[in-house]
Amino acid sequence: MPHPPIRWGLAAVATIFAEVTMIALSIACVAVYSYTIHTGETQEFYNAFAQASAPWVSLLTGGPVFFLIGRWIRRRAPSAALGTAMAMFGLYLAIEIIVFLLWPGDTSGALPFMIGGAIIKLAGAWLGAGGSAPRAVASRAI
Repeated sequence: MPHPPIRWGLAAVATIFAEVTMIALSIACVAVYSYTIHTGETQEFYNAFAQASAPWVSLLTGGPVFFLIGRWIRRRAPSAALGTAMAMFGLYLAIEIIVFLLWPGDTSGALPFMIGGAIIKLAGAWLGAGGSAPRAVASRAI
């Protein structure tokens, strides 16, 4: 079975877009919490909240974000969408693993979130790129 074509430039741009989007969503979560839900605390309190909420934000929003980016890839490169979306996920996962391994302190609590989030993001990218689209079946006339 031949490998699907990959547009590496588009995969790299999509990876950067995914990283920026996930970081922006985490920042937005902390901003909403600090300005509307629990106001008047110290900067250290909100830093601790950011570290505690970031894995949850990634887990809950990763699938929809990767689905939408996969759809964007599918619109840009229909014939190479699945391969490009999987390359984008691979690049994103490589960055996440490097950050995870270089993160100071104990990261054992974040490991289940990282694994679960990776599975959800992979599914989102795959579905968004059309990985579940029905294939045309050639039929022979008998």
